[in-house]
Amino acid sequence: MEPTVFNVIILDKSGSMGGIRRQAVDGLNETLGGIRSSHKNKPEFRQSVTIVAFCGCETKAICYDTDIEKVADLRPEDYQPCCTTPLYDAIGNTISRLHQVTGDDRNAMVSVTIITDGYENASTEFSGKAIKALIDAYKQEGWMFAYIGADHDVESVASTLDIDNVMRFDKTEAGTRQMFIRHRMARQRWEDANVSFMEQPSLSMEELLERKRCASRAFFDDDEPKQS
Repeated sequence: MEPTVFNVIILDKSGSMGGIRRQAVDGLNETLGGIRSSHKNKPEFRQSVTIVAFCGCETKAICYDTDIEKVADLRPEDYQPCCTTPLYDAIGNTISRLHQVTGDDRNAMVSVTIITDGYENASTEFSGKAIKALIDAYKQEGWMFAYIGADHDVESVASTLDIDNVMRFDKTEAGTRQMFIRHRMARQRWEDANVSFMEQPSLSMEELLERKRCASRAFFDDDEPKQS
C-alpha cells in the first residue's frame, strides 16, 4: 500500500454547535486547504480525508477515506447542527471502521481529531470504557488522537478516554478560528515528523512505531516532537 496520511475529523453537530456553524465550516475548509498543500508538496504520499459530523439524528460521513483531490470544500448545508451528542458512538464507529482499512500497514499515518462543545449524552452502541480501550489499542499502532472542546470539562473527558492531546477553545468567532489555525499547524508538524520517519527504511517496525507514538503524544507541542 502506498504511504498514506489518514486525516480524520469527528465533528459534533449537536444543537449547541449552531452558534459557530459558519466558523466550523470555514475552519474545516481551511484545514482541507492545508491538506491540499501538503499533497502538492509531497505528491508521493496519499492524503486521505474522513470528516464525520454527528448528532442524535445521524452520524454523517461528509467524506470517508477519500483522496484529497476528490474532496470538495464544505457547504453550509453539509453541516446543520441539531439535537443531542452521541459522542462515543461517533468515535467508536468511525475509528473501528477506519482500522479495517489501515490494519497493520507500516505506511499508514493516522490523525484523529474530535471537536465537540459538550458531554456525551446519547450513545447506544459504545460505552466510554469501550472507546478508551479502542483508543489505547490504536495509540500503540502510532495513531494520534486529539480532543478539542468548549463549554465543558475538556481535560477531564480527554483523560477519561486516555487522549493525550487536548485543546480548549472559546466558542466565539475569533476563538473558533484560532482553534482551527492551531490545529492546522499542529497537524502539519505531526505529518512532517511522520514523513521523516517513513523516509528511513532502516528503521525496524518497533522503532518506527515508537517514533510515531512519540510524535503523536506531542501533537500540540510548540516544538518539534522529540524521541523519548
